Amino acid sequence: MSININEKFTLAELDTAFSLRPFIKYLKASLKNDSSLKDKLTAFLLEKLEQFPELEGDVPLENIEKYREILELIFVSMTNVTEDETRLPWALGMPLRPQFIYGTSAFYTLMIDAREQKLKKAVTQGDEKMMRMRSMRIAYSFILERLYNFSPFHKNEIIHTFIDEETGLLRHLRINIDTRFIDVTPVGELPDLNGLTSPNKLDEEQGFEHLAKVLPINLFKFRGMSVVTITDETVKYAVETIKNTIVAHNRHSEDECYKDVTKALKTLVQNNAIDFNITPLFRINEKLVIPELTDIKSVLMGDDCNNGTARSAYQAFAEEYMRNPRPLIYKTISSKEAKLYPFLSTCTRTGIQSFIVLPLFSNNKMAGILEIFAREPGLLDEKVLAMLEPAYPVLAQLVQISIDDVNSSIDRVIKEKFTSLQPAVQWKFNDAAWNYLQEVENHGKGKIETIGFESVYPLYGAIDIRNSTIERNKAQLSDLQHQFSLLLETLQQVKKHYSLALTDEMIYKCRKWKNTLDESMTPHSEVKLTDFLEKEAVSFLKHFKLTHPGSAGIVEKYFAAIEETKGIAWTNRRQLEESMQTINTAVNNYLDMMKDELQQSYPCYFERFRTDGVEYDIYIGQSIAPDKPFDILYLKNLRLWQLSSMAAIARITHEMLPNLSKPLQTTQLIFIHSSTIDISFRNDERRFDAEGGYNIRYQVIKKRIDKVHVADTNERLTQPGKIALVYFNRRDAEEYISHIQYLQEQGILLNDLEYLDLEELQGVAGLKALRVGINMEYDHSVVS
Repeated sequence: MSININEKFTLAELDTAFSLRPFIKYLKASLKNDSSLKDKLTAFLLEKLEQFPELEGDVPLENIEKYREILELIFVSMTNVTEDETRLPWALGMPLRPQFIYGTSAFYTLMIDAREQKLKKAVTQGDEKMMRMRSMRIAYSFILERLYNFSPFHKNEIIHTFIDEETGLLRHLRINIDTRFIDVTPVGELPDLNGLTSPNKLDEEQGFEHLAKVLPINLFKFRGMSVVTITDETVKYAVETIKNTIVAHNRHSEDECYKDVTKALKTLVQNNAIDFNITPLFRINEKLVIPELTDIKSVLMGDDCNNGTARSAYQAFAEEYMRNPRPLIYKTISSKEAKLYPFLSTCTRTGIQSFIVLPLFSNNKMAGILEIFAREPGLLDEKVLAMLEPAYPVLAQLVQISIDDVNSSIDRVIKEKFTSLQPAVQWKFNDAAWNYLQEVENHGKGKIETIGFESVYPLYGAIDIRNSTIERNKAQLSDLQHQFSLLLETLQQVKKHYSLALTDEMIYKCRKWKNTLDESMTPHSEVKLTDFLEKEAVSFLKHFKLTHPGSAGIVEKYFAAIEETKGIAWTNRRQLEESMQTINTAVNNYLDMMKDELQQSYPCYFERFRTDGVEYDIYIGQSIAPDKPFDILYLKNLRLWQLSSMAAIARITHEMLPNLSKPLQTTQLIFIHSSTIDISFRNDERRFDAEGGYNIRYQVIKKRIDKVHVADTNERLTQPGKIALVYFNRRDAEEYISHIQYLQEQGILLNDLEYLDLEELQGVAGLKALRVGINMEYDHSVVS
């Protein structure tokens, strides 16, 4: 049966005719003249075709029926012998026209309404302009590929989406067009395309309309046959729809999200009479809870999800079901089953006659319930579950997102009101939280009180990576020099294949940038440099790869080199970051190990911060532990630990030097502040900070001393292999001097203690410092 889908979608001026000449030529070329079964079948097919020499010419469609046996033979030769024609939509058609002269029964079932014996509306309807544009793209891509050796601009496939007349649901069909057996020839001399248009324009939306004007389609004729195979992609697209809904979850309301997913599930089972509910299961402290403000979409809840009794009944069912999750299938709910299983009584009251309950698992833990129901008996069975199987993982992901959203809300409340608590201060937050909850209970609203500690002694220390900014700039400069060398080499290789003036311009720009690279680049220059490398150069090389696929290896080598995680153009920066991370990890591990030990003598608050190195604050005093008497001895012990730990950290980082990709050294700094300060918790910064004018001055000084110089010199106070201690007056430093002398006797510190005056800082004058060397050869096992 010959059918013409819709000539409106075809280019009227297209000169096409059905012919088996290209197919016969293909068969002859594939003959190997050996004894293989494939060769014998090919020879047999050619022998049959030789009986009809007219098939190598233009075959009139009105005569096509008499060649039906040959067409069937072609079908058998191009498909599996065991292929079921009722399940495989396959057809032979005119070259580049939606006109088919032979097809399987599955193909005609898709195309023709069996009752009315005419083409289905879904086949003939469509946006005429869009369909003509698609026909134009296919035709010209074919011409460019065959006659001008351009890479094709499209795949020979079409996705046809339509509403199924029987189900009223979306279907998605993939139409694959095999064009191997079509010849295209120019009517006259082949036009020179370069003189007519630029291939670059074909990337634009209207590129093929432009091509149609300068290269009319009637300059070519098409002979042969199209082979069309149709596959149903409805399952894939339905699952993709659910995935997209999950991605857009935060931009839509939850109700809209679940409605979209339900539509996709209906599409998946291709039955509008089947409905779905998806219910996440929320747990607090591993106990199931039903949020009061959440509408539970469940058959078992009936129409009133706010009914307290119904919610309690649903919770009881869910808790029981979580203990033994498995598919519950009720193909037809009988009155006996409704009495036997009370949770089914709601189904019978609301007219539901077929019901399935299915558990959804995320990370090996039950995360939700999928309900499948219908108001027709016998509509649901194991086949429906099999059709839904591809969607199970994404449905589990969907309910997990809802669970994560609720958990995030809980975390948000905690983070809004509290911080990551340490045992030493948690009691204070517990008191504040309790007082807040009491206010909410009594007055309907509450306010978190300011959490602070009075009269605590502060200790501050900083372990910094020496010259980290300078090293980072050097690494970047070195990598960029290498990258530009690679880019220049790549562009010169491209020039051999792509002789355009633009190639020479890119080489010129590359050389210019390479010659101007230095450490004094301005932020503006850096932006322009990044723009050149990441946009202009990459865009040019990608276009070259597209137009010269055979030479793609030239640019692939460059793209591999600039890949941040493993490319050679990032080697120095990567080595630097690895070295810095290795050092900071070692420092943090040491401080973590010592943190618990510090709490054993007296509770204190310890907090560290990540910079290019590591900084820490310690606060100790009576107000932090009201129930334990505070003595100044605990402070002295903490200060001694501070000195000895700085020496230990310096030795650890020094010993790491031979194993670092980039050898980096650390400096050690302590700020001595003998007076107590008041601190309070800052909600905006999630940390404790000094309170009051005098106390805040402590914070200001602490932040300004990291790069301070020795007075009247250009020498930085902090130096590798030494500990620097900044103070205001000698009285503040006396205790540390005593600890230094003790550690010198132990062989931990060197006998080179310096007393230094420091330069005046903005708003800070009169600073002094101690500086002492660290014995890098100290042996822990030997005590002098």
